[in-house]
Amino acid sequence: MGIQSEHMRSNLQGLHQILSVALCSVGLAGPATAMALDTHVRAVAGQEAEIGSIVGRVVDDVSGQPIANVAVRLRETGRALLTRADGVFVFADVPERSYTVLAQRIGYAPVEVTVDVGTDQTVEVELRMVPSALELAGVVVTGTGRERQVGDTYRPTTVMGDVELTRRLESSLAATIANVPGISQQYNGPAASQPVIRGMRGDRVLVLEDGQRTGDLATTGADHAVTIDPVTAQRVEVVRGPAGLMYGSNALGGVINVVREEVPRTLPESVSGTLTAQAQSVNAALTGGGAVLVPLGDFAVRGEISARTAGDTETPLGELPSSGLGSVGGSLGASLVRPWGFIGAAVRELDFDYGVPGEFQGEVIPGAHPGGVDIETHRRTARVEGGHFEGFGPISSVTLDANVVQYQHREIEGRAGDQEIVGASFDNVSGGANILFRHEHDVHRFLIEGAFGAAATARELNVGGGFTGSRDASAASIAGYVYEELVLSPVRVQIGGRYDLSRVTPNDLSPIRTGEREIAVREREFGAASGSLAGLVEPRDGFVLGATLARAFRTPSVEELYSDGPHLADYSYDIGNPDLDPEFGLGLDLFFRIDHPRLQVEASAYRNALSNYIYHAPTAELDPRFNRFPVFEARGADALFEGVEAGVQWEVVRRLVLDGSASFVRATQRDTDDPLPAIPPASGSLEVRYETDAFFLSGAWESVAAQDRVPRPFVSPVDGTTMIQPEQPTAGHNLVDAGVGLRLLIGERLHLVTLQVDNLTDAVWRDHLSRLKEVAPQPGRNVQILYRVQF
Repeated sequence: MGIQSEHMRSNLQGLHQILSVALCSVGLAGPATAMALDTHVRAVAGQEAEIGSIVGRVVDDVSGQPIANVAVRLRETGRALLTRADGVFVFADVPERSYTVLAQRIGYAPVEVTVDVGTDQTVEVELRMVPSALELAGVVVTGTGRERQVGDTYRPTTVMGDVELTRRLESSLAATIANVPGISQQYNGPAASQPVIRGMRGDRVLVLEDGQRTGDLATTGADHAVTIDPVTAQRVEVVRGPAGLMYGSNALGGVINVVREEVPRTLPESVSGTLTAQAQSVNAALTGGGAVLVPLGDFAVRGEISARTAGDTETPLGELPSSGLGSVGGSLGASLVRPWGFIGAAVRELDFDYGVPGEFQGEVIPGAHPGGVDIETHRRTARVEGGHFEGFGPISSVTLDANVVQYQHREIEGRAGDQEIVGASFDNVSGGANILFRHEHDVHRFLIEGAFGAAATARELNVGGGFTGSRDASAASIAGYVYEELVLSPVRVQIGGRYDLSRVTPNDLSPIRTGEREIAVREREFGAASGSLAGLVEPRDGFVLGATLARAFRTPSVEELYSDGPHLADYSYDIGNPDLDPEFGLGLDLFFRIDHPRLQVEASAYRNALSNYIYHAPTAELDPRFNRFPVFEARGADALFEGVEAGVQWEVVRRLVLDGSASFVRATQRDTDDPLPAIPPASGSLEVRYETDAFFLSGAWESVAAQDRVPRPFVSPVDGTTMIQPEQPTAGHNLVDAGVGLRLLIGERLHLVTLQVDNLTDAVWRDHLSRLKEVAPQPGRNVQILYRVQF
């Protein structure tokens, strides 16, 4: 009885800190209330929790030698550290419970073991790692509710860790992940590029930073950049397919999560971190960034800084004007880390300026502003996070996160003397909060686990400038969700549901005119349910079959509801529709995985049927303000996306690896059987790589098919007779890349140097999703060198 009471008191000590932050963050409690709660819980608790420790050693399974610089994690709490030169690691102050210890390092297959820690007990464990030349995926948290191995996820998922980020780091997030199966990028210059998942882009792809929305406007225009620099990322997680269960709206196509852990979750034994430097020839780019994690008593402090500069991009046919960029950013975070969990906060600042090309060799790019546009952005983020991992009652853990983002954006279209001509400006303030409760327990032979939680978001948009058709508006939403998993080896089943309520309120209620009619502008409210049913079967070790059926939704954006003006990025005059209904998608995924130290495979086939798919349709009119832009009106129609994708790594013989991928998607407007625009063509790649512990050598070939399945032409609104092709077909292309890299373990520090050459033959090629393709080709030969040290 006494031991149970002490355990409950320790749980309460951790829980009260999370509740205090939660109450204060939503305005339900002030400092006095939080102090009273603190005093009460301390009086009840009185003592520390029952704790133990885990002492381990990591060795090579073949040679038996210790392995240094291995990343070791406690999956249930997220605590992590690196092994010393003698392969030893120590987790002190570990609360009593069962843990999964996971070890990962370049050149080895991941290994994990389950241990039970008791009060005042030191558990000793040895982890034996099997050498592997494959780039093996690590843990994933996006859309899972907890940390998992990629093979345990219920949706097709890819994780780009340290190895792949070192070899594939580019100037934008979209370019960095463009080689992931099912992923492509909408290109409007090296900065203004956006990720596309299975043919879906914009507001249907949710981009997160440490699990929280970025708060920028990347999804609202092809000239808007994703304001995340991947240079300091620990890993990038990509979930393909509808993922609305955890995230609600904006996840019809999938989720991309850039993980940095700006709010530290662990207390390192000593100072740790990374430093990265990169140079590229194609645009004379220089990039640098670093992050450091420092223990200060019971506090962990993380600091980060990064900077990037690049000139105009060289193509095989000449320089692309107005394609340079520059950014500088940093963050600072700190957490109180105790045996029960953690609680902390972080702030981030980013200034990002870039050009959007307007012409090439004197020819204006269709839909672009002559001479290009300079865009200045500033993003400021504050976040709080907390986690209590000891459990209380039926709850095994509770986590809380909340953030506030201010994003400012100016589009400078020229100068009149010393005065800047600002075509459009945006000030977007947004924020969100999420609380998640998890449980797990054994019932006879069944392992049951699950979670329930609540989420809220809010947004306030203010617009300005002389050439914008957007309106000031605010939006807010609140949601509750629950999911349960049932595990009876070899079968695992997950079922879940979510309900969202949202409201969009325009500040300007003047009607929108289209042709001879007026559309009343009003506040809109939406209520939508989403859910999923998924199953995994493991008929034999390392082979998994999976299926997911998911219903997801997307509410119309502010721009789709209330736009009424020119959109220079599209060279169009966009009319919103305040009567739009939400999009709903019913997606089916069938996939299989093979997980072996010498063979890794994930392949999937999918079908995603969308009702009320929102697009901008031509009205055969010219705009009323300038009488020169074609008018496009937001409408809804049914659409169907179908496709297949696959990725495979195979160590054919010791150290020789074949790494291949393939993607294909077909998208159709169902009522007209007309192809949807901007759908990537079929593509495939094959890389041959020789890997050792100290270096790698690689050569790669990428082949992209022609895309001639484009929307049908329509009659010109100017003369009523000329047929206009809204999208031009694109020829296929082939590219050759090469690379070499060194890995040096000096003491406990791992140094990585990579030399990569993209488009080795300097081929002239055009990407179907490039908004510049009718005039300008894609970048030419690019030699890049990257250095990174982990300590």
